[in-house]
Order: sequence, then structure tokens, then C-alpha cells
Amino acid sequence: MKNIKPLILDTTFILPLFGIKIKIDDDFESDIKRVWKNEIDGYVVYLPSTCLIETVFKLLNVYKKTNDFNVLDRYQMILPTLLNLPINIFNCELNPKASMIASVIRHYGHPDFMDCWIAATAAVLNGIFLSEDVELKKNLKNIPETKNLSVSSWKEFKMKIKMKK
Repeated sequence: MKNIKPLILDTTFILPLFGIKIKIDDDFESDIKRVWKNEIDGYVVYLPSTCLIETVFKLLNVYKKTNDFNVLDRYQMILPTLLNLPINIFNCELNPKASMIASVIRHYGHPDFMDCWIAATAAVLNGIFLSEDVELKKNLKNIPETKNLSVSSWKEFKMKIKMKK
């Protein structure tokens, strides 16, 4: 049996589900669907629950610019789809170890506590943290609890797994 590694998604990787366009590379939207379907060999996908809160804040920012209720309604419309995906939702805010590590990350200077919880999820699950946040990645290397955490950008991860079209 293959060794299965947890793959922890940052908020960036679920935003397209909610109609927020993310441009990382030309194939991103089609490739990320494979991740949502948990179709990446050797990995099991986890989504920290705080990513959902961050998604609401992103939608609120779009709503402020458009005053279009349909933007706000996206969350309720898409949430059942997300909850039915074959991914695991990890309630980091309810996990004492993740909450402790998140507090340590914040203490070391990372200002966004949602990011701290998301990174702490990756540390607790001892997985690969998929994130585009360069500053967070740099900060995590200086913290004893997260210095050995594997953090990959989408492009790094895609090269590592040699994702095929």
C-alpha cells in the first residue's frame, strides 16, 4: 500500500469554487478540480475550516464593490457542493494542538490569525501545506513548531507530482 500524505489547502485553492478567479497558471482551474475531487495519487486532501471564513470575507469584499446580492448568495449556494466533495474538513479552531501552534505562529509575528490556523493544521496533520503566501512560508521556517513543515506553491507542487492534463 502506498504512503498517503495529507495535502492541506490554503484558502486560495477553494476560491474558484465560489466564483473568485485565481490566475496561477493557464491550467489552474482544470487542475485544481482534480485536487477537489481528491484525485492526486498519494495524497488525501484537507481543508482547514477557517478557509471557509476567509472565503466569506473575500466574497464580502467583492460585494462591497458591486452591491450585488448574488455575490453574497454564492456562499450558501456553493457550500453544499463543497461539503459533498471527497475532501476532509479539519476544524482547526476546535483542535487544542492546532490552536496552540497557531498562537505560536502569531507570536512569532504573522499578523493574520486565519493563516496561522491554516498553517497549524498542516503542522498538526504533518502534511504538505499548499500555499501561495510567500511571507507566511518564510515565517514558518523560523518557528520551532513549523520549521520542518513542507510548504509548496501550486507550481512547486504541480512539478513535484508531474500533473498531467
